[in-house]
Amino acid sequence: MKRDSRGFTLVELMVVIGVIMALLSIATPLMVLYLDRARATACLSVRYNTERAEATYIMEKNGPSPSFSALVGSGLLAQEPACPSSGIYVWIQRTPTPILGCSLHYATIPAGETANVLFSTGFDNMGNLRSLMGNWSINNGTLLSTSTGESRLSFGDNAWTDYEIKVGAVLTKGNGYGIYYRADGNPNITGYVFQYDPGLGNKFVVRKVINGNEQSPFQSVSMPAGFAILNQAHDISIAVVGNRQIIKVDNQPVMDFTDSSFTSGSGGFRTWSGTTASFDNLTVVK
Repeated sequence: MKRDSRGFTLVELMVVIGVIMALLSIATPLMVLYLDRARATACLSVRYNTERAEATYIMEKNGPSPSFSALVGSGLLAQEPACPSSGIYVWIQRTPTPILGCSLHYATIPAGETANVLFSTGFDNMGNLRSLMGNWSINNGTLLSTSTGESRLSFGDNAWTDYEIKVGAVLTKGNGYGIYYRADGNPNITGYVFQYDPGLGNKFVVRKVINGNEQSPFQSVSMPAGFAILNQAHDISIAVVGNRQIIKVDNQPVMDFTDSSFTSGSGGFRTWSGTTASFDNLTVVK
């Protein structure tokens, strides 16, 4: 049998090139998303190590370090901290717990300025945290919830109006966790709650809660394709100014809407239905 030695026709080549281009158009945004999230996670790790080094320096020297190079010179850091996305690091506060901000990833404030910190904790103890129900504990600088049912916790002042909550969070197992804002801090809580909610089909949602009763989500968006749901640290930001609410995950806006149901209130956390979740480096800035 004589073999057909002809190559691809022009039409066949165009079809192959078209398929390749279509695949690249899908793969490229996902790759960029993965890289952005990897850099955000690396930045979180760098900030954590720098904050612990600063806390040690303050204990040993009875005062804050004059520069990052002083932490390196004291043997507390291997090298000066640097954000992998080229963000600028700024100290939000040094005492009682050092908190390092990043212009791209965490508690963004202009270099040279000082944030008006309403509340902050490195979760070294349960001071200023009010357990409303369920199981909450401190473990190695993180707030841990291992709920079998509903768990709720409150922090801050019910007179707060416009502010931004910044916290790192990890879901280890279960259906998700929630972050209350503009809430009243009662066990039968009233206010807004943002939920990181794989139990609802891998979504971010916002609900109104009235006397402990959750209303149906009035804001909802699906988690991005390829989003690391479990065992991955994510920076959560919730900013409320007047009736506008902006929610970011890993510095990426996921919701931007207006609602005026609740105009003031404190913050808090919730977990449910066998969830294990941890929270780190909580800051509320005005």
